[in-house]
Amino acid sequence: MLLIELDRRSGKAAYAQIRDRIAGMVEDGTLQPGDRLPSSRTLAVSAGVHRTTVVRAYDELRALGYLDSRSGAYTTVRRRARLPATVDRSEDRGDGTLLDWHRTSASPLFPDGPPFTAAAASDVTDFERLAADPSLAPETDLRRCLRSALAGDGPAAVDYAAPAGWPPLRATLSRRLRAHGVAVSADEILITHGAQQALDLVLRLLTRPGDQVAVEAPTYGMLHPLLRLHDVTPVEVAMGTDGLDIDILSSTLQHARIRFVYTMPNFHNPTGITTDQAHRERLLALCERHGTPIVEDGFEEEMKYFGRAVLPVKSMDICGIVLYVGTLSKVVFPGLRVGWIAAPREAMDQLTCIQHATCLAANTLVQAAVDRFLTSGDFEAYLRRAHRVYRRRMQALLAGLERHLPSGIVWTRPAGGYTLWLSLPQPVAVEAALIEELSEAGVRVAPGSWYFASPPPLAHLRLSIACVEEARIEEGCQRLGETLRRWT
Repeated sequence: MLLIELDRRSGKAAYAQIRDRIAGMVEDGTLQPGDRLPSSRTLAVSAGVHRTTVVRAYDELRALGYLDSRSGAYTTVRRRARLPATVDRSEDRGDGTLLDWHRTSASPLFPDGPPFTAAAASDVTDFERLAADPSLAPETDLRRCLRSALAGDGPAAVDYAAPAGWPPLRATLSRRLRAHGVAVSADEILITHGAQQALDLVLRLLTRPGDQVAVEAPTYGMLHPLLRLHDVTPVEVAMGTDGLDIDILSSTLQHARIRFVYTMPNFHNPTGITTDQAHRERLLALCERHGTPIVEDGFEEEMKYFGRAVLPVKSMDICGIVLYVGTLSKVVFPGLRVGWIAAPREAMDQLTCIQHATCLAANTLVQAAVDRFLTSGDFEAYLRRAHRVYRRRMQALLAGLERHLPSGIVWTRPAGGYTLWLSLPQPVAVEAALIEELSEAGVRVAPGSWYFASPPPLAHLRLSIACVEEARIEEGCQRLGETLRRWT
């Protein structure tokens, strides 16, 4: 007779107590392989619990390998597999595992640890986070679009989408891109899980381990771990005040085998620079001459709120060498993982095959809802509201920096987007200590070195207005200035 006494005051669920007690009896040899356990009904009566409690405990014990049972037969103790005697456990790792997963896995993607930080405290001015402000998200509109997709598209909205994406959304994006001067058909668009997955697919398409790609210096910080994942080497091309240095790129293309050039001509992350038409024409002509693809990251294409817009490089691409990456994640809210690639038809066929092999397809229901969001007028209304908010925030930041920053520090003046780039006269070695002191002063910023493949000579800071309320910007600039004066 198996007797199990439950502790009603322990706070531990009854099924878990039963499970752990039986497992312990097997481990210490009280119960031997082949021993019969009482039926769930019998044990429930003796333990004073409902039968479903015992059934759950038995189910978990079977899943853990402690019990065997067959329909119409007794539940018995199972002979569990043991580690072979030849396994050397002399080097106790302290966590019961045999493998050191840090040494067993490939080289770490983040050598200095993941760059992710928790949400800022309420008394901190957060100039660090770069994501569309969730507090501005059009939740009501999106909820209505989700309901409409479920009602209007029925089973298709919850089935697999085509590997290239929801056809109506691809058609909608084609029309929107044409409004930006990019003449692509729906068949030349692939829907992705945001811009990051789009870049991963492009790397799978265009590179092999050991290849080189040209990137701006500085550039998008999360590109570097993605390149390491693919064992691809970044060849850095310096950024000037007007964007990527075309003369340096020209020399690079002459002396190195570059698989593609990665660029962000609009609201560059981290500098905020937008290149002009002449710069884009020179870049495209140079890459055409060398037969080198351009990967144009238009992650904030919709966030122009100062001055006149400049058309994407892709709008001039008559030779079919530009792959254009876009996303809604940086425009609407970060959890909306909908991005896309616009590419020549031959490249699109290959990208679609890679997409299908790696994740089958993107999220059908979300794509159907996003299509409604883009075509209903809700997106345009949201953009107008968002532009007003972000324009005021950027104006407040630029004015605050003028008032509070000491001389010797220069910064960019973005035409849109979220980010602004501070360049300091101090060596890059001071960045970590400076950022720690700023954090203690209640200001979060991003370290400039994160955006380089190799440490630059001087220190830089990236500031973002994405998730900081306008009312906090002046105070944040004041604290930033007070701290920087102690370093200059």
